[in-house]
Amino acid sequence: MLALVVSAFFVLITFGIQNTYAALQMKSETVENSFSPMENKAPQINEIVSGNDNYITEKKNVTVTNNNEFSVRVRAIIVASWQDANGNTLAVTPVEGTDYSIEYGDDWENKDGFYYYKTVLKKGETTTALISECKPLKAAPVEGYTLSINIVSQTIQSKIDNRKLPFGDQ
Repeated sequence: MLALVVSAFFVLITFGIQNTYAALQMKSETVENSFSPMENKAPQINEIVSGNDNYITEKKNVTVTNNNEFSVRVRAIIVASWQDANGNTLAVTPVEGTDYSIEYGDDWENKDGFYYYKTVLKKGETTTALISECKPLKAAPVEGYTLSINIVSQTIQSKIDNRKLPFGDQ
């Protein structure tokens, strides 16, 4: 009886090893990715700044230009800080309405801290003003620091060029 159990065990092991080896030896054809993404160029931030090199007194007409060869959706974030002439940032954040005033454009929508341009921006087009006007209301809490308003913008292709794709509109 023991010989029968041991023989059955070896038969099971042999078939298990053969099946595992066969599965590991299976090969398939190589498939190449034919997707070639378009280069997404950084959007250009346009602004009118008044003041001198060390102290900006006002920022006006802040817009974004699409530098891509395709239409995009645009979003931006506005970062307010106190900075010195060397670009060092103070740990205290300026407060809108208390430390500075800002007027936003009508064609932008604020969602979760980002400002989204409401329409698609075609190749070479420029948005309407994100910021109409921004200026400090009082001095920084530490001498040598001034208000700094930086705009960081991102774009994403608004529509896939599907002329070569076998499926419908995206």
